[in-house]
Amino acid sequence: MKSNNYQHIESFKDFENEKIKLYFQIKLVEKKLELRYLELGNLLNPMRVIPMLFSQWMTPISSAIKGLVSGFLNKYSEKQTN
Repeated sequence: MKSNNYQHIESFKDFENEKIKLYFQIKLVEKKLELRYLELGNLLNPMRVIPMLFSQWMTPISSAIKGLVSGFLNKYSEKQTN
């Protein structure tokens, strides 16, 4: 059997308090869900997604370019020292 989570209710006043508590818990969960929905909509906004994707794609490309340039400069400096 399920345990009774409402054993503390002994009067109509306790019942009313529990009802109000559950109502506010439902409202809190609804507001959290709405907030998550807004955050997701904000995250998927094309004005934010495109720059985010661009920056994520540019990071490996820029590091590769940096490696090529530093390799070229190392070879150039070795030729200058020889």
